[in-house]
Parts: sequence; structure tokens; C-alpha cells
Amino acid sequence: MTPRRVDPSNELAVLEAMDDVMQKAYKGTSFRVGIDRFAAAQPDGLVVIESDGNVVGTGCCIAYPDGGFGWIGLVATLPGYERRGIATAITDYLGDVLAGYGCSSVLDASASGGPLYERMGFADRGLTKVLGFAGERSGPTGGSERCVSMTADDFEAIVEFDAVRFGGSRPALLAKLVDQHPGRALLLRRHETVVGYVVAQEATLAPVIADDAESLECLIEAALQLEWSSPPRINVPPESEHVDSLLALGFEPLRELRHMHRGIDALAGRRQRVAGLVSLGEG
Repeated sequence: MTPRRVDPSNELAVLEAMDDVMQKAYKGTSFRVGIDRFAAAQPDGLVVIESDGNVVGTGCCIAYPDGGFGWIGLVATLPGYERRGIATAITDYLGDVLAGYGCSSVLDASASGGPLYERMGFADRGLTKVLGFAGERSGPTGGSERCVSMTADDFEAIVEFDAVRFGGSRPALLAKLVDQHPGRALLLRRHETVVGYVVAQEATLAPVIADDAESLECLIEAALQLEWSSPPRINVPPESEHVDSLLALGFEPLRELRHMHRGIDALAGRRQRVAGLVSLGEG
């Protein structure tokens, strides 16, 4: 079985089939919003393996060339097709796509997936923590700082702020993310300088970047005032300095993933400021 690139502009039915495989493999709800972000930000980074005309394996990647790294995510195998080398073939293909941009490979692996990636040359670089909000929503604190909704005029400043801390510039990804969640992107300025921002996705606070604990608290409290169908989660990278602050704000640990690199030891940027990843597949 050989991986092939998907053309997201002309293969909408394949995108739907990818989502179906991911839902069955991960036993979750639709991943289509995430697939659409990959399609917008890295259109050559969507891959499938097919058998008898049906999608049986999927994967996506996104490169951050100025940071020298890229993320691999949403690698999924249709139940019944496991142990045929599908995930290995897809990961190798995606790694080659990233290498074409001068990027090493990064991913967050489950406990069961970790040994596979170890055999492929990935090494552990800490634990990514998934936290869930378990506290009570508070009202406005009455402090002097206030988060505001992001506008088009703020976007360039957010992209620059994000790139310095995340370790790579990602304007296309952030533009798609904000477009997918109108009115749910918040930012905080201090003395007219951006010190943090958050996008409240359907079930996840992601991304969240804050320069200090006070900025993080303001962002989280403002985001929690929005409408949520269920308590939000946040995916915290291993380099983050914000875990204790998030626990104090009412979050609790749900699970951990093995944060793994191949070809790079440490990622660029001020990653201690990153409180929440866009997703486990995009960084």
C-alpha cells in the first residue's frame, strides 16, 4: 500500500473519507475542521492510503520552515487494517514532505503509538498534557486589564507575537483558525503591546499564548465567559511555564502524550510562553 497526496481543492469526497477514518480510528467526533485547516495552511500535506478504492489510512503535516520544524498529525488507520505498516508508510511520507521544506519532524504520540515512532527514529522530548476545565466559571475580576475581541487590524501584530513565541510564523493557519471561529479570538494588550491571545475553538482553548501568569489568567477568564457546549480542554506543550497557573484556574489533568522529535533536539521560540497548542496535530 502506497501513500498518495490528496488535492484538497479537487477531492472533497476524499476529505470526507479521511474524516470518517479518523472518527473510527480515534472513536471521536468529526475532525473536518482540522482537516480544513491543514488544507488551507499546507495543501500538499494531506495523505491517504487506499485499498480497493477506499481510504484506509490518513495523515497530515504542516511545515514551519523559518523554525526548522513541522508537525505530523491525524495519522489514522481504519479499524481492521492495523499492523499492515500503514501508519509507518504515512509517517515516512509526511516526514519527507517536511524535509522538502527543510523541517525536522515533531509529533505528539499516544502511549500505544509511541513505540512505533521510537522505531522510526523519534525521541521523547517531554510530555504534552491535556487538561480539562473542572472549576466554576467566574465573572469579571474587576482588574484594570481587559481582553478584547481580535479584529482584522490586530492580525499582523498577533502573527508577529505568535511567531516569536511558537518558534515559527504561521499566518495561513492562524487566519483559517480565526475565520473558523468568528468572535472567539481574544487578545490582551499592555501599554499598547500584545502580551497574549487565545482562540476559543468548539471544545478547546487553542492556541493560548501569554507572556506571564497575569496575562494568562485574564485570557482564560475572558474565554470562559463565552458559550461552551461542554467544559473546554487545553493541550499544554512540555516547555510551557503555565501548567501550575492553569491548575490554579480550575483545570485538571486528563491525559498525557509523548512529545517526540526526529532530527531536532529543541524547538525554536519562547515556547515557555505557550499555554495551549492549536491542536495535537498542528502544534
